[in-house]
Amino acid sequence: MKRIVDFIFRNEPLPERGVSVVVLLFRVFAGLMMLPYGIGKIEGFEQYSVNFFEDPIGIGMVPSLVLTIFAQVVCSAALVVGLFSRPAAMILAFNMLVATKYHLFDDFATLSLPLLFLGIYCTLALLGGGRYSIDNVIFKRNGR
Repeated sequence: MKRIVDFIFRNEPLPERGVSVVVLLFRVFAGLMMLPYGIGKIEGFEQYSVNFFEDPIGIGMVPSLVLTIFAQVVCSAALVVGLFSRPAAMILAFNMLVATKYHLFDDFATLSLPLLFLGIYCTLALLGGGRYSIDNVIFKRNGR
């Protein structure tokens, strides 16, 4: 109990293993929270392909939609398991940057969600997969 009180009130830093668990939980949370958005786009593919947010990056609505689905499904799943965590987080951050640009002049309630995800994915791009990730297993074996 004293350790908990010290941690809360004395601002004791987490031990390395604790930080690794927090990165794991944060990574899994961020990936699982984005998956339903991508799955929704798969389910509504025909509707979205007709008018996907006015072709947000200028490559056509269907290619933009496919790239968004890739980011929101494949990269989110990669984050959950910790596979290519930094590239997955960077792709998701770019996806949320585009969504932020699209919603820039909407009310704050609409704009805040892509901004929140953007901050989460930028943080994960800096943190990487952490100790409890497939990335860690792959790069430890290769001696990198």
